[in-house]
Amino acid sequence: MSGASGMSGASGTTAPVAGERADGPRPAPDRTAEVRAWLRARRGAETRRRFVSRLYTAVVLLGGWYGLFLAGLLAESGQRPFAVHAAVTEAVLPAGLTTAAALVVWATVRDALWRGPVTPPAPVVDLLLTLPVRRRTFLLPWFWLSAGIWSTAGLLLGLVGAGLLAATGLGDLGPLAAACLGGALCVALLAVSAAAVVQRSRRAADAVHRVTPWAVAALLLGGAQAVAAARGGGRARWLETAELWSGPWGWAAQPVLAAAGGTAPGWPVAALLLAAATAAALWAALRCVGGIPGETLRARARAADGVLAGILAADARVVRLATARARGDRGRGRLARWAGRLAAPGSPRLLVLWRDAVSLAAAPRRTGTALLLLLLALAAAERGPLATVAAALLAYGAAARLLEPARLDGDDPRRAAWSPRPFQRIAVAHAVVPVAVLTAVGTPAAVVLGGGPALWWLLGAVPVLVAAGLVGACRPATPAARLYGSPALAGAGPMLALLWNAAGPVAGVLTATAAAGGTGGTGAVRLLVCWAVAAALLLWARRRARALVRP
Repeated sequence: MSGASGMSGASGTTAPVAGERADGPRPAPDRTAEVRAWLRARRGAETRRRFVSRLYTAVVLLGGWYGLFLAGLLAESGQRPFAVHAAVTEAVLPAGLTTAAALVVWATVRDALWRGPVTPPAPVVDLLLTLPVRRRTFLLPWFWLSAGIWSTAGLLLGLVGAGLLAATGLGDLGPLAAACLGGALCVALLAVSAAAVVQRSRRAADAVHRVTPWAVAALLLGGAQAVAAARGGGRARWLETAELWSGPWGWAAQPVLAAAGGTAPGWPVAALLLAAATAAALWAALRCVGGIPGETLRARARAADGVLAGILAADARVVRLATARARGDRGRGRLARWAGRLAAPGSPRLLVLWRDAVSLAAAPRRTGTALLLLLLALAAAERGPLATVAAALLAYGAAARLLEPARLDGDDPRRAAWSPRPFQRIAVAHAVVPVAVLTAVGTPAAVVLGGGPALWWLLGAVPVLVAAGLVGACRPATPAARLYGSPALAGAGPMLALLWNAAGPVAGVLTATAAAGGTGGTGAVRLLVCWAVAAALLLWARRRARALVRP
């Protein structure tokens, strides 16, 4: 025995310990089959009943609404009832189809930043992550469920598109249906597969964040190009050709153009490229589904529950916070680090203004979006009733983008505990920096884009819209009794709560819309009216802020 022990020590090897393999610790047992059998026994007939119920509801809704519409459309398509719009439709198709397909892909990928196609319920996630199972086996059905939903929606929309094109007389229903259904199916599968990759990879998610401004700009330009083509503007053939070959969104549009009698000589090549890209995306998605991190699954499951809670409570802020938490902290850029090193002012009265200014400097994307919305609003102001309403909505969006510090204080008033001043005064002080920034940037832009009328409108609309945004930022939580407690509401409680939460923004937008259309003395009177409404909204915001901290 001693000799054997000495030989093993001399050779540098050690006998394996009981319970271990010679090359390392014993791997954890695979309990996948047992867990699947246990879940199947626990769910039993309840899962089948729930599936049949949901399938029945979907069939009734689709058959009652979509089915009747589609049947009437297909029955009338042979009569060409929309032939009068054939020229406009043919002009819009290249840019319109490409932009629509790209929008579907982009919206699905952006959805993967907070939810994604693989999002089991929170109890399922908490159970699976603690068991020795192959995670891919349990996550793959959720991916196929999302792929099935996306594919069904794509096929339904593609069939409607084929019917509409046939009703305009641009082609026969058979070739149009084959082209539209094939393109819609491939775009849907490609989008959900790309979303799965984004959900799995933090690097892919960061890339989506980085290209977001450029993608939004490209989508806006594509939409503007389609609108210009519909209004009879000149068409840039070279730009349409570049869009049709720019990616899967353009490849999917080429067979439809060919079936509709348009110019798409290379559509067979585009169809092959689209099929190959879809197959490659599906292969990549199936490989990465099992590797989605557990923290990602937990965060997405909690976010889905939070979004549902916000919808049931008719509170858009709850929905936004839930999605923001799921996206996670993407890190701080150079500008944010530079802004954090700015020295604080010596006067305590200026601390709120300093914090708001630093917040805007640390979030250049949010500030840039706000200024872009303001420029679009000034370009649309004083150009007709509908354009003025759009301008008021865009300007409110710009003001709301700059009021994030006020919303953060409204979510948690303890953030303002550092100040000896009352919370309601701090809440009202959040209006200073947005008004100053929007007025300083908008004044020269208004003079260039719209002249005197746009300038009068800007000076009146900015204060009232910022004050309206403060009213929305300081709103208290909606009581559950107001939502669901009164039988007199007859199920309208969530809608009434939503209207009450939007009362301030609606008042601001209506006032800004009514302020358009005057110069000289009339413009001065409307300016005074806007300022009076802004003062009333600030008093309302002050009262709401006081209610947030009232014991």
